Amino acid sequence: MNSFQKYFLISFLLLCKMSSIHAVGVEVGILGYELFFKEKTQTNQFQSPVWDLQIHQMGKEFQNSSYLNRVSGKSMFVGLKDKNKKENVVWDLNIQLTSGKETGLRPFYLGKNHYIAYETSKFLFGVGRREHLFRPKSFGSSYDGGDGIFLEFHPQQNLTLQFFLWDHYSGVLLLEKDRFLSLLQIPSEDLNSYSKLRNYDQRTNVNHHRRHSFGLIYGEYLSLRLGIQYVELGSWGKHVKDHTKETKASGADGDSLLNGNVGFRFDAEIWEVQFDFLWAKGNDRTNSKVAAQSSSIPIVGEAIQLGSEFRFGGFLIRSSHFISDREERNQKNQIIRDGYVSTGSHPTQTPYLSQIFRIFPSAALTERGYEKNYALKEGRSFGYLSELVLQFTYHQFVLKIIGSYFLPYQVTRPSDGRISFQKRDFEVFYIGEGLLEFSLKEDSSFELGIGVSQLFVPDSLALKSNFGYVFGRLEI
Repeated sequence: MNSFQKYFLISFLLLCKMSSIHAVGVEVGILGYELFFKEKTQTNQFQSPVWDLQIHQMGKEFQNSSYLNRVSGKSMFVGLKDKNKKENVVWDLNIQLTSGKETGLRPFYLGKNHYIAYETSKFLFGVGRREHLFRPKSFGSSYDGGDGIFLEFHPQQNLTLQFFLWDHYSGVLLLEKDRFLSLLQIPSEDLNSYSKLRNYDQRTNVNHHRRHSFGLIYGEYLSLRLGIQYVELGSWGKHVKDHTKETKASGADGDSLLNGNVGFRFDAEIWEVQFDFLWAKGNDRTNSKVAAQSSSIPIVGEAIQLGSEFRFGGFLIRSSHFISDREERNQKNQIIRDGYVSTGSHPTQTPYLSQIFRIFPSAALTERGYEKNYALKEGRSFGYLSELVLQFTYHQFVLKIIGSYFLPYQVTRPSDGRISFQKRDFEVFYIGEGLLEFSLKEDSSFELGIGVSQLFVPDSLALKSNFGYVFGRLEI
């Protein structure tokens, strides 16, 4: 049993014990979904020597399966919530237990906050999962947090300092960001091996992917934020033994990542603006032949996030944008340095981009470590990502229309590695998605809804797909 599993068990027992003192919310959820996925017959399909689009492989898998078996699914969860304070001890606990391996989900998920702490008027000291308040919030569903030991100071009004003294970073997975992930992964007979891959935690090097973070938030209507994160990657990632001798001697090969952000939020009641500049610096020790320098690729990257939200009556309009820099490549198309590396959950809300394909708009540090893949499924590639949210609320009824759009950089020719806004620096294809969701909500205790999503790609990708789901949630 590793340290994270022990922490989960202790938190769960404390939650059960506290339920005898204070009422604990029990949340029951059910989700049913149906997916249509087809490879179109095209003579002018897009071909790339770098991108792994896997269109033929995925289309064939669906066409060879019977309709009901290939598109229908369901998952259930039971969630336990409790938030209260007794004297100086406070707790904010939120955990969901899922229905089983056949769904492709993990056995349990923590919410955005799941901690027990000691609080005074000036500080909060706790253990568990705590949200990073200093991270960018341009996208409404983006999230990052620490799983470990944290300390918060409130030296004066409207100033918060967060210290994450130890964080077992593991991709901070949330149930709402993971529930559709298994739909296009692999055939059902390989599900057990896939589950092992997703839950693989390099137990021999478990302490080598810890993170230490610091951040501050100052202000009220105009708030400033700044954050720094340091991650010891060790040998955690797709290529776990880049340097066999170093890994054997030290338990890791020395990879590390320093990540930072600085930005602001301006809230004028009906209108809100958010802006963040992000940067990453580190080292990826690798023996890959694509590297210009033998045995090591430096990581020096930047990205920009921008968001704006307008609220009036029951209407809400939110526009979010993210653009990263890219790899610097020489005339031989070898990598001189890597670009920006993101942490935390996928920023968008639409299921294709964030879960089914799970394409990140930069290199990313996920639950499987440092990843950079030019692929339609599980892609981590540099580019431009945007999201538009239109929402209308009338009493207990909520209507959402969400559009997401991703345009990756061109990677088959030399580049200076900088952020670019020129069309010639991007690929000839894009990946777009439109989502329509209608739900009935009763405060925060009951929800019932239906959603439909459509994938939009150029004809040259020869791909057609849409997605529908029904969902429900009851808290007692």
